[in-house]
Amino acid sequence: MLARRNSGLVSLHQAIIACEAALLWVLLSHSGIRFTTLLPLWVYPFTIILGIIMSTNDIRGYRHVSGVQRLNLLDSLQIAIRQTAFTCGSVFTVVVLLKDPGISRLFLLVYFCSLVPFLIFLNRHQPRWIAWRFLFKKEPVPVLMIGSASRFPNFANWLLQNQRVGMVPIGVLIYRDQAVSLPDIPLLGDFDNLDTILAQNKVGLVVMLDQPDSKADAEKLIAACLAFGTRLLIHNNFGYKLGYPLQLVTHENYSFLTLHDEPLEDPLKRGLKRGLDIVVSLFALSFILPPLVLWVWIMQRRESPGPLFHAQLRTGHNRSRFMILKFRTMHVSNEDPNRQAVKDDERIFSFGRFLRQSSLDEFPQFFNVLRGEMSTVGPRPHLLAHSDTFSRELDVYLLRYFAKPGITGLAQCNGFRGPTSAPDMLRGRVHLDFEYIRNWSLWLDLVIIVKTARQVIFPPAGAH
Repeated sequence: MLARRNSGLVSLHQAIIACEAALLWVLLSHSGIRFTTLLPLWVYPFTIILGIIMSTNDIRGYRHVSGVQRLNLLDSLQIAIRQTAFTCGSVFTVVVLLKDPGISRLFLLVYFCSLVPFLIFLNRHQPRWIAWRFLFKKEPVPVLMIGSASRFPNFANWLLQNQRVGMVPIGVLIYRDQAVSLPDIPLLGDFDNLDTILAQNKVGLVVMLDQPDSKADAEKLIAACLAFGTRLLIHNNFGYKLGYPLQLVTHENYSFLTLHDEPLEDPLKRGLKRGLDIVVSLFALSFILPPLVLWVWIMQRRESPGPLFHAQLRTGHNRSRFMILKFRTMHVSNEDPNRQAVKDDERIFSFGRFLRQSSLDEFPQFFNVLRGEMSTVGPRPHLLAHSDTFSRELDVYLLRYFAKPGITGLAQCNGFRGPTSAPDMLRGRVHLDFEYIRNWSLWLDLVIIVKTARQVIFPPAGAH
């Protein structure tokens, strides 16, 4: 029930915001701004609605669908930019395909400049109003909670978010001498009195905060809810017990618990990512790498003669091995290739230090991307010796090989660059690698690429 309400909230918000964006077009066209078109007046508002709907995945992609109720300003801005981009693409597709030379350029400029702040405001505030108007006010659901929330992380926050979609706590039951303590929520009794309490109260949903201790308790709970026509939610705390947030998946009417979702196991999504890799790598190899190769070759001849490139064996997708290609940044006399480079490393020549700070030394890896050994975005591949060490230090380290290694990644564009000798640095990097694998989207890849390009032009202070 809660999942349906929250997903429905997203769909309703998207439908309303599409109509509001179209209405903005209509209002501006009657506001005195010069507007001309050779097409029927309904064509562009209809096109705008389609553009907004096509960007629906940007909100549906949030890990927790209820998160749409509490979007911050940055999230709202990112969604608004995506929605505007899709809308702009839809409008200009119509202009080109239907050959409308009469469309006013000034009007288009005013509309799209107005649309971005308009969508930011709506994305941030409208879902809360929809939840209050259509769910909390119109369809409240009285909720009875059973047991303790000691194995329910962030229970108070979860309860608050779902109260906004109409979940109204009316009481708590003690289970095995334990009960959650909530301000202004009465203690109605013990689990043994469940039938009586359901009969006396109009309970719409029972939430069991921990799993029943016995088969008899489970049968009693289910029988009572069926007899009194009450919905039931049992909190799955296997993740808490095992120390890892497991995910429930279904396949052919069977249910399984898995470590995490993998969007890139979808052949279509994997194909989209591969298509992006080919486009980006061909652009980089055709227009950026040739002059960069000449520049690097000249500077190497001046400061540290030797091979132009440096190749190393690295671990790739599904723990396969491949030779990664980089511009050489160290003197040829380097006696320990497995030692991590550190700030002011004496093995690095002057121009090599600049290449590393700006990440330009990584550009030859677009050959690896084109060959399919790497991706533009993904977890960074480490030296074989380092991978062995890190896998012993962090028991979940090898899960990052579920995805192709990347030239850049979510960890790198969030400050986790350079040596990974410190345990906190390693944990932070691996955590973001997992975030990327679990939540991959084409939009996320594009965001990371843009952030990385900015860091190439303006290297962060800690880069070396």
